Amino acid sequence: MQLSDITTARDPHKLYERLRDEWGPVAPMDLEPGVPAWLVLGYDEASSVMRNELLFSRNSRNWRYVQERSLPADSGVFAALAPRENAYFLDGMQQRRLRAPLDDALGSVDEKRLARTVAVTCEAIIDRLMPRGEADLVKDYAVAVPVMVMTELFGMSLSDGNKMHELTEAVYAGKEKARAAAREQESLLAVLVATHRAEPGEDLTTALVNHPNHANDVEVMASIGVMFSLGHDAEIAWIASTLHMILTDPAFAARVRRGRLDLDDALDEVSRRHPPAPHVLPRFARQDCELGGRRIALGDALVPAVAAANADRAIRTDDPWEELGSRFHLTWGAGAHSCPAHRIGPLIGRIAVDTLLRRILDMQLTVASDSIKMSVSPWSRYPRSLPVRFTSPLVG
Repeated sequence: MQLSDITTARDPHKLYERLRDEWGPVAPMDLEPGVPAWLVLGYDEASSVMRNELLFSRNSRNWRYVQERSLPADSGVFAALAPRENAYFLDGMQQRRLRAPLDDALGSVDEKRLARTVAVTCEAIIDRLMPRGEADLVKDYAVAVPVMVMTELFGMSLSDGNKMHELTEAVYAGKEKARAAAREQESLLAVLVATHRAEPGEDLTTALVNHPNHANDVEVMASIGVMFSLGHDAEIAWIASTLHMILTDPAFAARVRRGRLDLDDALDEVSRRHPPAPHVLPRFARQDCELGGRRIALGDALVPAVAAANADRAIRTDDPWEELGSRFHLTWGAGAHSCPAHRIGPLIGRIAVDTLLRRILDMQLTVASDSIKMSVSPWSRYPRSLPVRFTSPLVG
């Protein structure tokens, strides 16, 4: 079984359970044909892999396939997993040095200003959609809002933001064009950094350019790349998955629409049940070890399956109301590589969903719910499209 078979499945949790029944909390799978890895399904096991960087490295230089240079030249998965000099792909002191600029830059974001930016962006997009009476809520909204907000945050042109979105999708899809997309993304980032070094602005790019922890522009490019790529991908998936649940799960929609479930709890429930990144990028074993009853060899890749771990019966109750407000889940990561955008990520998602629900009251899918296809990336899962029709007058 390949990792992408799970993210594109109609019900990935059935596959997780099948693997768990057959193999236990750690199961074999392929990243792409002929490239094996371990899928870590159990909550305790996934948490251990994500937290213990002495035993499980995030640096793919510790991966057997990188050390032996045994991946085929056209390997798509290598574009996503190739060694990089940024906080997400390193460990130890190097990771801490390069994580600080991300934390500092995001910590400097004015939440009130960001909230206004997101609200204005959402309103403007909806204003354009309203006269049409129909839209694809993924392409026209769940993608458009994060891309426009991210371009504003990083001081990019909208055309560059859209290009970054396209290239990020190509890289994480892991197909034959992934390596070329990664190279094109680096070229775009090089121009962005050079431009902001010559003409600073009040944006994240300038903050990262000026941060003393960056030794050179290559490190700045890498920091921008990881922040934009992972951040925008997660935000798109979170918004799209929330709208998908509202459109296809009547019980969930009723709880949200009637105020029995406030929007923060609704978004948290979606992030737990359908995390934006159901599989986080692998860790690599630094030595032979045992995990979940499986013998792990030096250089093996282990993929924490966050979606499976969040649903682990060892930590779940049978009462969904008991879990409201709970933060036990691994959606935001754990350990040194936990998500640095835990403050502004929910803010963007909440405003995007709230604005749409307030402005458009009668959205109806124009396709059967069981015909909705999921994104093709092994690393993220959200509907490819959500075509809807609506007739509501402009409200608020």
